[in-house]
Amino acid sequence: MKIPKREYLQILILAVPFCIAWVLWKKLPDRMPIHWNLDGQPDNYAGKSIAAFLIPFVNVGVAVLIMLLPRIDPKFAKNDEETKASVRRTIASIRLALTFFFSIVALAVLAAPFRPFLQISLIIPAGFGILLVVLGNFLTKLRPNYFCGYRNPWTLESRDIWIKTHRFGGRLMILAGFFVAVFSFVLPIKQFFSFVLIPVIAVIAVVPIAYSYITYSHSRPN
Repeated sequence: MKIPKREYLQILILAVPFCIAWVLWKKLPDRMPIHWNLDGQPDNYAGKSIAAFLIPFVNVGVAVLIMLLPRIDPKFAKNDEETKASVRRTIASIRLALTFFFSIVALAVLAAPFRPFLQISLIIPAGFGILLVVLGNFLTKLRPNYFCGYRNPWTLESRDIWIKTHRFGGRLMILAGFFVAVFSFVLPIKQFFSFVLIPVIAVIAVVPIAYSYITYSHSRPN
């Protein structure tokens, strides 16, 4: 089966952690840190097979699952060709962004035994903020589907409400991503989680849904 050229970058992103783990295999310790507490200290360890390959294998699973979404979406086949092409492009871009983030996390785990000073508790929140910026940009372009985006009775019923909600939600996510990335460097990790990350996730999850309901209510004839 011929692999489309557009998938070469995706394959590279997925393959790099496996290749680095293979190159470093003999140098990796038998036990490696896989979790860090809010003080930035390792608090859970696993054998190097699990530590080196769990996230890369999960990453492959995520990529395959997202790739299959348009094929199992009952709404997808009913769309016009422009919408189908737009959904495919946007979901493929979201897949690249997510898998790139997980690959960075996997590489950080591999680097931790060699660079104890590496602040993974800083790298992951900052990377997550950048991920939100990228995903927010793609979200503004996302067209109606059943698996990705703000899916609720109001956005799924109206294409116009879907587009308005995702433009609003995408811009909000971009702003939230910048906020997360900046404050990950400014605040101690405990305060960052309590006063930045958790509130930001709540805002980008709830506010666009409220926006979609309000927009739908105003669009209905009196």
